[in-house]
Amino acid sequence: MVTNALLAARPCYCLAMTGQRAEIEAFVRHIVAEVEAAEADGIVEPGAIAERFNAMGLTTRKGRTWNRATMAKFLSSPGAKRFRSRSEKP
Repeated sequence: MVTNALLAARPCYCLAMTGQRAEIEAFVRHIVAEVEAAEADGIVEPGAIAERFNAMGLTTRKGRTWNRATMAKFLSSPGAKRFRSRSEKP
């Protein structure tokens, strides 16, 4: 049974999810921009990009340092691919 209290709570939940989604999207856009800047400087290997990010003080969303595996996973993620400014087609 759906009560008025449940209906009233639902918009708050949706607003919180929208805010979190916007925060994640902003993070992904920022990291993609930094990846593209690294690539423009000739740094294309995930490990080298991770080293550059760590030297710049950029962390993952959880505040951890980057490594080759986390960078490779990020670069292959649907979110990162969505915000790339150029096509990655061979």
